[in-house]
Amino acid sequence: MTTGAERGEIAEIGSPVAVLPAAIDRRHPWRWTTTSLALAALLLALAEGPAIAGWVDDLPPGPVAAALQRPAQAWAGITARAQLDMPAAWLRQRWKAAQQARFGSEAPGEAGAANAP
Repeated sequence: MTTGAERGEIAEIGSPVAVLPAAIDRRHPWRWTTTSLALAALLLALAEGPAIAGWVDDLPPGPVAAALQRPAQAWAGITARAQLDMPAAWLRQRWKAAQQARFGSEAPGEAGAANAP
């Protein structure tokens, strides 16, 4: 019950539904965190080969960037041949199409609603 709510007090009433605790391994939180981060890094590396190559291209010139250039380009080629970059390419294509969308008599580069008559 919300006793005191009429006077502006906040009261905790609990849940009317029995909610089971989360199935997270609370004895080994670092194991769970490490596994989650490693899985996310692996999936991103598999799906985003061209993005990794682009990131390496954007690094400032130096010995580290030079050493990473060939492996990054090779990885981008491997992921492209295996078509692992298809979901990201599809999403990028849709995003570019949305950016090019125009409404009414709006011309590219116009600020749409600000220039409406």
